[in-house]
Amino acid sequence: MSNEFTPQEGSCACQSNTYTINNQPVGRFICHCTICQEFTGQAYNDVTVLLKSDVSDLNLIRTKFRRWKLPPNISRGLCTRCDKPSIEMGLAGNLILVPTTNYPDVAALPEPTMHLFYNRRVEDMDDDLPKYNGFVQSQAMLIKALAKGLYSRVARR
Repeated sequence: MSNEFTPQEGSCACQSNTYTINNQPVGRFICHCTICQEFTGQAYNDVTVLLKSDVSDLNLIRTKFRRWKLPPNISRGLCTRCDKPSIEMGLAGNLILVPTTNYPDVAALPEPTMHLFYNRRVEDMDDDLPKYNGFVQSQAMLIKALAKGLYSRVARR
């Protein structure tokens, strides 16, 4: 994978909700928290993190947003047609989280860097990625990884 990124049109499973991803994600991780499990209907959420400016052409008219837990850090959007994850927004919409299943070309993405909330996993993961447990450890490592991703992006300019 190179540093060049070809824009991709992301969408929910039925393509009722679409958006254009214009830049390489600043991070990618696998979350095993119970909220992500409920949101995706899967054992975990493999998700990329982007800046608001990285995503354009938001067509989310069939997306219903829900906040699972207070404080409402992340607003998660499900498609009203297929009931699959569409897009997630954090920090008042300044961070965009896109499940990797919503990319047409997953091979163009960076590899995941860690497992979060691994203590909530449904199944063990057989890989060499670091695995973090609990809220404090998972959030601290996520913040560190996002800071590193943002720094790398600024340094490339």
